[in-house]
Amino acid sequence: MRIKLYPIISCLILVLAGCTGGVKEIQNQTYITVLGLDYSKGEFILNTQALNFSNIAKQEGGAGLQQSAPILIGQSKGKSIQAAISKLEQNAALPLYYGHVNTLLLSQSVLEKKLPSVIEFIGQNPSLRYNCWLYGTNGDLKEILLGEGFFNFPSLYTLLHRPEPLYRENFIMPIEKYNRFISKYYQAVGSYMIPSVDIKKGKFLKNKKPMNIVTLTGGYAISQQKYKGWVNKQDLAGIKWFSKHAPNVPLSLFKEKVSVIIKNPKGSIKVLNGRNPSYELKVKTHAVIVHNEENISVNKIEKELSQQIKNQIVKTLNKSDEINADLLNITEKPYRYQNKTWDKNTINNFKKDLIKDITVKIIIDETINYKR
Repeated sequence: MRIKLYPIISCLILVLAGCTGGVKEIQNQTYITVLGLDYSKGEFILNTQALNFSNIAKQEGGAGLQQSAPILIGQSKGKSIQAAISKLEQNAALPLYYGHVNTLLLSQSVLEKKLPSVIEFIGQNPSLRYNCWLYGTNGDLKEILLGEGFFNFPSLYTLLHRPEPLYRENFIMPIEKYNRFISKYYQAVGSYMIPSVDIKKGKFLKNKKPMNIVTLTGGYAISQQKYKGWVNKQDLAGIKWFSKHAPNVPLSLFKEKVSVIIKNPKGSIKVLNGRNPSYELKVKTHAVIVHNEENISVNKIEKELSQQIKNQIVKTLNKSDEINADLLNITEKPYRYQNKTWDKNTINNFKKDLIKDITVKIIIDETINYKR
């Protein structure tokens, strides 16, 4: 019986040896975490960011915080994105692996001229996933990829890779993943805002030396597969009141003598019938007063807060008219639910004048309690 088992055991050992022989060890690959693309003079300029995963493991374990995590930046050019990648791979010391790409960073030039090429490339590349964060920039891609994290933590702890902590505590505009963008890219109405980032210097110091921090600057409007332009975050202020994911929005009033935090604002759109669709906008939300230097009355704060929110909405509507894009996605509602009443062209003919009323209702739930 033992003699008969020897050939079987020998075969199993050979099979297992064959399986493990094709496995690549983690330290023998270069793991790309950000894919950055620029376009200039008829060529794509590829910028990649790769991180040392052993270093990240040490930092997450609480060790090695005295030394900065190394960032490896790669750069190459090509007439196509794949050509640029191939050239970079030919000069790599270790094979490049794209299965861990967490962020796509596109220059303004790419967004204006070559966005269809990027969409086609991502759709054809089996290693790139649709759940990456998507950003745009008009800054230096290489400088942004070298942006610093706090306390020497790696780039995985910056806005590029983990925007959730930022917009949970201080919501400015939606920061969403590529799959959300591609689902709206071919939509016949409305627009999509790709967040724009750049390097901000001097807001934080490390050992008296200014840090290079990646920050949100605004967004790029894409509407009906066309680039509409860049909008700064001040002109996008109205978007947050109609976002479904705005947990905390801090605001200052009365020359910053009063500070409040808006909790989960709820914006709604009512479509009015007529020859052309017109609209009534309503925002209802709750707020908490966290600072009130001159003990201004709650009623007065509510009125001022309502007016400020209304002004922000109007400001975004003005920008919508300027760049001919529905930044608040108001036209989505008639297109989805009343497309038998108006055709697509009528719905898309959106102007600020079609907003007949803007109502903001604020309920202040709490005021500050001083420590005793």
